[in-house]
Amino acid sequence: MDCESKRWARILWDYLCLHQPLEKSDVIIGLGCHDLRVAERSAALFLEGWAPWLLFTGYLGNQTAGVWTRREADVFLEVALRMGVPRGNILLETEATNTGENIRFSHRVLKESNIPTSKLILVQQPFMERRVYATFLRQWPDQVDTYAIVTSPQMDMSAYPHPTVGTASDLIGYMLGMVERIRDYPLKGFQVEQDLTPSVLSAYQWFLEAGYSPK
Repeated sequence: MDCESKRWARILWDYLCLHQPLEKSDVIIGLGCHDLRVAERSAALFLEGWAPWLLFTGYLGNQTAGVWTRREADVFLEVALRMGVPRGNILLETEATNTGENIRFSHRVLKESNIPTSKLILVQQPFMERRVYATFLRQWPDQVDTYAIVTSPQMDMSAYPHPTVGTASDLIGYMLGMVERIRDYPLKGFQVEQDLTPSVLSAYQWFLEAGYSPK
């Protein structure tokens, strides 16, 4: 990635990442995706004592359908067990195929298990933080009674590319897709509306004109 591309990509990355401070919570929810670092971050937070329960949610979604043969939640479970999380402290939701379902179906599993949900930690990829939070604010049924914090694997933009998740060019495509969803999804009722800053819109347009495609 050349210097000009990096400058515009940094604008998108900094907008999409929320960097919310952690607080002790009731449950850590790891949202399924193709990045095992999300599972590792979720398990590490449990092992550090941030919550007594860990829930993994995901069947097969946009990034894993046709690529993985096992459900996202099952793959994440295996990672957590290898890291030393007790199986009795892990819940699974294995039907969700998108972020909205991750949120709604996790709520259902936790309610059926009689686990408190006054405060949650939601874990996804860094560029997904803003979208996950906006989706939670629209689709979690008990908005008045639940407070959510969104976090992700702790890495800079330059550390994201990896053979299992994609290149720097893939990352730009993912971030462009996030911008489009933040723009379009409130009208569909999928997430709350958020401001898209002029600099973010300029970066989005620059990459489109440079030949990049949203993912």
